[in-house]
Amino acid sequence: MPTIQPDNKPKRDSAIRDERLQQLMESCQQEVLRQIIGPFGLTPAMFDDKDGGNVATIHNAENSVFPDELHKENYAIANEEYSQKIRQTHWDDKKARGKTHKKINQTLDSGGDVLSAGTHQPMTKGEINGDHTVSLKEAHGDKNLHLRFTEEERKKILNNEKNMAFIEESLNKSKGKKPWNECLSDPDFIEKNNLTPEDINRIKKIDRESRNYIQRKKNKKLAGEVLSTGAKEAGRNALRQALGVVLHEFVNGSFSEIKVLLKDHSKDHNLIDRLVESLKRVMSRVINKLKAALEAVFQGGVQGFISNLLTFLINNLITTSKKIVAIIRESMQSLWQAIKLMVNPPEGTSALEITRQVTKIIAAVVTTGLGMLMEESVKGFIMSIPFLVPIADVLATALTAIMTGIAGALIVYGIDRTFDWLSSTGTELLAAQEAHSESQAIVVGRLETWLKLQFENSRLYEACAAEYQQLQRNFTAISFQMETAVLEAGESIRARGSMIETIGIQLEREKRLDDALKSL
Repeated sequence: MPTIQPDNKPKRDSAIRDERLQQLMESCQQEVLRQIIGPFGLTPAMFDDKDGGNVATIHNAENSVFPDELHKENYAIANEEYSQKIRQTHWDDKKARGKTHKKINQTLDSGGDVLSAGTHQPMTKGEINGDHTVSLKEAHGDKNLHLRFTEEERKKILNNEKNMAFIEESLNKSKGKKPWNECLSDPDFIEKNNLTPEDINRIKKIDRESRNYIQRKKNKKLAGEVLSTGAKEAGRNALRQALGVVLHEFVNGSFSEIKVLLKDHSKDHNLIDRLVESLKRVMSRVINKLKAALEAVFQGGVQGFISNLLTFLINNLITTSKKIVAIIRESMQSLWQAIKLMVNPPEGTSALEITRQVTKIIAAVVTTGLGMLMEESVKGFIMSIPFLVPIADVLATALTAIMTGIAGALIVYGIDRTFDWLSSTGTELLAAQEAHSESQAIVVGRLETWLKLQFENSRLYEACAAEYQQLQRNFTAISFQMETAVLEAGESIRARGSMIETIGIQLEREKRLDDALKSL
């Protein structure tokens, strides 16, 4: 839609163009300032981004990418082949088996018997073994256990009494290092060990409880890492965004005051007084932004946590570089704004204006991401100039921020001009498309109403047809009854006619007989 002046008269295209150029100049200043304070300024200073993000994943570990040395040490033996030496050195730990296991061993040593956990048969020492329900070989193959836990923690989990069960020595040897579900699905194994259906169900329950216990440990450790790193990212991002709001206002206000000071040549006040007044105005602007800074704290915290979680999810599939980690975090703020604008737009904002603003936000995200990726190239170019090598890092950051800011401002200008063209009264293209869409919506609404009426009519027609069929059946029954009645009436008439005829004959006979008697 065309830009509207306060007097509600449409602006000329030249006026719109001049306004956009003025906005471009202001946007260049604001974008450069935003980039210097944001992605290329505060972000590197406050975040220690690393390849693969802050939460360890199996995919990254397989590519030798770890968030810290602890996870790297945990994973050191993950790809080594399981052996008796690996078992004894890195997995088995009789001290971690708990009081229950110790008490059972004392009972066996004293000559007592113990019920087998699998068959409930009493067994004495030499007949019964302590078995790792989830075998140590299977645990060694679980790379999540390596990645999330130290060796000491792994030993405590796998040798805990919740993963230990006393079973027959013969059953334990027959099972070997295979998991129970594999053994219990083998008919020969069941027959060889004389396992009843009750024994099988009992063993399956033991196996299920052990696996659930180990899985809970893994889930708890992973959730702890995600929450811990997410909380740290949320805190840093909240602080960064709050500082960004305050610093942006301070620097922007300072530039404005400097321009005023340079133009003001009044002799009524000396330079010191004017500087003090300028500083007061700048601080007043900063104080007025404190509410926005507090809002940025909450939003930045949520965005930091989500960006950390998103980085973790992505790193389960691909390993991201530290630049990609930073881009994901930086893009969250802009995407948050775009989603808020689409879900809850300001009252009275047209669909065209929402589309314009969302497009500009997404364009800024893409521009910033490309700028951050380009920083290393700029740094490489600067380092090719010998006398600039000592300041290559600072200069690369500053130049990339300036170029990214200017590019972002130019892209925003191009988007505005494109939407101005689409919404101009000369072309009326977008207006026609909107009118067409509205007309289609009306047609669809009417079609929906017509279909509802048609459906209702069809239902009434169906009811009428059912009633007509009932009437037809009633008429058929009545016709049949009337036909039967007519036939019965005809029969009755014929019977009466026959009777009358018989009576007539009888009367004739009686008359002749009477005449005969009279003649005598």
